[in-house]
Order: sequence, then structure tokens, then C-alpha cells
Amino acid sequence: MIHYINFFFNNIEYDEYYYQAEFSSPDVNVHCNFRYNRKTKCCEEIWNYNRPPEEIEPIPVWWLEKRMQENGKLHRCESKISY
Repeated sequence: MIHYINFFFNNIEYDEYYYQAEFSSPDVNVHCNFRYNRKTKCCEEIWNYNRPPEEIEPIPVWWLEKRMQENGKLHRCESKISY
């Protein structure tokens, strides 16, 4: 059985090297800010978190990559809401 969760990216900033944003997922009680290196495919920094970083990762950055491929850009806020 596949379990889907809702997640939200806010205050997204990005360039060809990095994503930086606020990530939250109310279904699993996660909230943090992060900086992700698009070249190395790793989070370089996680801060302002409400749970230990090892419980927060992996942040679903694949969603940002998917939105970039679909739209060629990202909005300040992106979200995936399961129904």
C-alpha cells in the first residue's frame, strides 16, 4: 500500500546550483528551512527545524525538480496535496 502525504514549499529561491526554501508536511509534523545543492543532490543545510534533521530528510526535492521540468520555473510557493 502506498502512503501519500501532503507537503508544502514556501519562500522558494533557486538558481542553477541551489534550492532554498521552507518545507512543511503537516501529516508527519515536519517543518524546516533547507538549502539543497542541485549538483551534488544533497541538502547542505537544514535549520529552523521542529524535529531532528535525520527524521526530516529526505525532503522531497524531486517535487521541485518535477515542477521545474513541467513549467520551466518555480513559483514562490509549490505544494503537493493528496486526495
